[in-house]
Amino acid sequence: MGRSLADLTPSGAIRGVRALAVAAAVVATIALTGPFKYSDLHLPFPDTVAHGMLFYGLCLMMLGALPRSRTFDLALALVAIGAASEVVQSFVGREMSLHDLVGDSCGVAAAVAPTIVQQFRGLVRSHPDVSFAELRRRDRRQGRAAPAVAEPERP
Repeated sequence: MGRSLADLTPSGAIRGVRALAVAAAVVATIALTGPFKYSDLHLPFPDTVAHGMLFYGLCLMMLGALPRSRTFDLALALVAIGAASEVVQSFVGREMSLHDLVGDSCGVAAAVAPTIVQQFRGLVRSHPDVSFAELRRRDRRQGRAAPAVAEPERP
C-alpha cells in the first residue's frame, strides 16, 4: 500500500527535493537559454527582478537538495551558473546583461543570508568569547586544524 506522511524520513524528503531541484534546473536552463524574449512574457516587473526571483528559488532548491554541502560553495556555484547562462545567451541570439547577473547574485544572496545569520547566531551561542581567527583555525573543514600537542616524555 501507499505510505503516509507519518512514514516520511529526512532521506526520503531529500530524494523528493532533489527530484524537484533537477526539474527546476531543467526549466531554468530552458528559460535562460531558450530563444524567448522577456518582453513576450508580459510580466509586471523588470527582467533583473525575474532573474533574482529565479535564482532565489534555485538557491533554496540547492540548499535543500544538498544539505551536506557548504552554503558558500553552493552560492558561488550558482553565481557561476548565472554568469555562464549570460554567456550562453549571447550565443543563442539573446542579450548578455550585467544587470541580469546582478539580479542572479541578489537572488542568491537573499536566499543565503538567513543561513549566514543562523550560523552566526550559533557561533555566538557556542563560542561567544573565541576570536574568528581561532574559530577558523579550529575548523576541521579548512584542513588547518591545530596539530595535536605531544605529551612530554616521562623518564
